[in-house]
Amino acid sequence: MATPGWMPPTDTERRLYEATARGDRDGQLAAIAGEDLYLAVPQQGQDPLPVYDDPAVGGRCIPVLTRGMLPPWQPQQFFDRVSVEELAQDWPNDKWRLAVNPGTPCAAYLDASHAHRMGWLQHRTRAGVRPGGLLVTHFGGPLHGPLAQGLACGAPLALHHSVPWNELGTAFLDHAADAETLRAQWSVTDPAGWQQRLDQLLGGQFVPAQTEAALRARARGRDAGEPADAAAGKAGEGADVPAVPELVTRYEERFRADGLLPADGQVASLVALDHAHAVGLVRWGLGARLCAPPQAEQAVVQAGARAREAYGSWEEFAAGYALGRMLAFDNGAFGPEYAQALHLHRVLTQDPSSPWRGLPFA
Repeated sequence: MATPGWMPPTDTERRLYEATARGDRDGQLAAIAGEDLYLAVPQQGQDPLPVYDDPAVGGRCIPVLTRGMLPPWQPQQFFDRVSVEELAQDWPNDKWRLAVNPGTPCAAYLDASHAHRMGWLQHRTRAGVRPGGLLVTHFGGPLHGPLAQGLACGAPLALHHSVPWNELGTAFLDHAADAETLRAQWSVTDPAGWQQRLDQLLGGQFVPAQTEAALRARARGRDAGEPADAAAGKAGEGADVPAVPELVTRYEERFRADGLLPADGQVASLVALDHAHAVGLVRWGLGARLCAPPQAEQAVVQAGARAREAYGSWEEFAAGYALGRMLAFDNGAFGPEYAQALHLHRVLTQDPSSPWRGLPFA
């Protein structure tokens, strides 16, 4: 039965809602088969599985949530990601049902006999694993204002993982993955370490200092009305202002050919990479419970403000992010990292639903 006035938070819930409203069991499975589902992590003293009796179906159910239906952040409430494949393989009782988003307008109750679970696996095979590079908007999240603008600075990371770009909540991926990302990539294991890394990222301290100084000197020359080649030359004059590295000019030439820069464009700064990672650090920190929502919101707004100090548009920010990522991870190879950066850039600058198209930068 349809629920008038209810807006599904993401496309996954919309497809599930529509399938449920028309009584389409295959449509329900198709809506979730390729998606991450979320199973509550039991707290101390609780049963390993959150089995419950659901009056809607008159029987025992195991509840899972789709991404858009995760509850607001709570300090001791965690969720693990699971797939229908994992659930089908480890299902404990043929008489129980899988309750997807129980008690919500997009609830679905799936029979889980052996034959039904074979059907889950067939749908999963057709859908495949959820790919990266999908642009997702959470329609219950910030869509306007400084918080949305700050979250949009982290959109490349959200797009890479196919999670909503405008979400500050329970998890970025899930509690365990978020904590491991902070530990393995940032050496962060506690709130103090998280705050230290955040301050460094907001200060642009992870980009190569000499290259950043050369880019900013060149940009100042162009702002003063000098021709591009003259500004680039002056960046190398004097012991305190290094020359723009040849690798940077190679990337800029390729950027212009591929549309990441206009015909006469140059990158003004690399700090967009740090600003994007600052937003990611906030979201991972929330997921790992190293910070709380008020602190996270303040940090994201600050990341947006720092980005506006360095850039004048989303296009400039995008080029700075792309170049920063190439210098850090591609190093002149123009390989898979470059192809991925090009895809992210095109989606975020061209898709009508992208925050870089719909939100003002300043």
